Amino acid sequence: MNNNYDWLNKKTPRSVDQLRLWAGNPRLNPEETHIQISDFAEDLTLEDRDKKQFFKLIKSITDDGFIPADPIVVWKSLENGKYYVAEGNRRVLALKLLREPQKAPKSIRSFIRLQSAKINENDIEKILVNVAPSFEDAEWYINQRNSTSSLHLSWSRVQQQRWISELYDKYNGDIERIISITKMNKSELESFIRILKVKDLVKQIEVKGKLTDEEYKNATSYKFPITILERFFSNKEAKEKWGLDFDGIELIFKNKMGFLNAYSELIKHIVNKESDLKIDTRTITTNFKEILEHLPKVNTDDLIEGIEDTSQEEEEEEEEEEEEEIIDNAPIEPITPAPVIKNNPNRNRLILDIYSLNSSSYRLNGLFKELKLIPLKYNNSIAASIRIFLDLAILNYLKSEDLVGNLCGHYPDSNGLKNINLSKRLEFVKTKMNSKSKDIIQKILNSNNELSLNVLNGYVHSESTHYLSNRFLNNFWDLLFPLFEELLDIKEN
Repeated sequence: MNNNYDWLNKKTPRSVDQLRLWAGNPRLNPEETHIQISDFAEDLTLEDRDKKQFFKLIKSITDDGFIPADPIVVWKSLENGKYYVAEGNRRVLALKLLREPQKAPKSIRSFIRLQSAKINENDIEKILVNVAPSFEDAEWYINQRNSTSSLHLSWSRVQQQRWISELYDKYNGDIERIISITKMNKSELESFIRILKVKDLVKQIEVKGKLTDEEYKNATSYKFPITILERFFSNKEAKEKWGLDFDGIELIFKNKMGFLNAYSELIKHIVNKESDLKIDTRTITTNFKEILEHLPKVNTDDLIEGIEDTSQEEEEEEEEEEEEEIIDNAPIEPITPAPVIKNNPNRNRLILDIYSLNSSSYRLNGLFKELKLIPLKYNNSIAASIRIFLDLAILNYLKSEDLVGNLCGHYPDSNGLKNINLSKRLEFVKTKMNSKSKDIIQKILNSNNELSLNVLNGYVHSESTHYLSNRFLNNFWDLLFPLFEELLDIKEN
């Protein structure tokens, strides 16, 4: 790293459009891919709190102009010569969206369009930035920043821990190097790394095997409330009863198998919101003894084991050594996960669990989640829900693309949006769609087709039952799904 900090005193004008957002930003979900501007915007506004803060930032720019009070730090990539934003990603993203609102994710596009109309995009074409000599210099600044601005959103504790974890991996566990970058003391840094190791225990087969797919997904998510684990394992009684001790950044167990068994139950109660034992950041403190008593007991009379130590008692070791050669030479059978079969007309759920929806519409989000859970034996409810979902999806698209006024102007005799039926809305929207979505709309508007809007309307207004089979409903949804993907922010996980 360059120890000359003159670059912090020098501001250089750079085009907003040419600046690239940093995909390694700890604010972002590391499990997602961030390529398009909408990818960054969707991730940074996923939670209600984050969305409100981001909207507040957008409004401050449109109301008062962009005020460069806090430095925006960038570095030049040696690989492609592009400038990437190390500090100030949210502010640069806000400027990019205000300049090109059509690139905003559908869930916030209508708000961005409204705010963009209030500002002259030429006023935010270029901004002053501090160009760090290297990423290491930018990295240093990230750890030094301490803004009191109300618009500066500090990292959460989980985001800070993720940053420490990335540094730990990057510098191969060199604690002194990480200390020099973060300016944290050794004790605090080791505490961060230890708790990350505790969280990663969920990936061990003894724990993973006790969790459902949904529980494991939540437990390994970047949103997992790691503060709960910090509070639990900072308690002396918990460590003693579960036979856990710390040696620097290492975890030491008295009975690793017993610990993992109890740990898996702890994780289950944390990620299951409907659990009879409520464990959150509040109850882990107020009801600690009750929680500890409810969880499985750990026999701490066994020999101490390190986190990687899987050895048995000494009298068993000789027998194991005799078998090692046979075991080592045995063929390894790969574990092949069950394939996800898309468009299976005989599936028992309308929507596969691999899909997720991000929408500002409470009803769309709710219907989408419920259609992933409700078995198709409840075919009347599902059939009516498909019709309602299509109606809401079209309405959401019209609003997010600011097309309601255009639609009403296209049908001037309708006397307002509520009097324009779904078939007319589909005819209007068809002109905005890609070729595949146009074909889908054309098919469902043709009443001679078996998969048609007439049938969908019949699910609400008719008493006919011959279009209610599982296979038919699945086929209808599969026909509509590419259209929904264009209308909404649907992702495949």
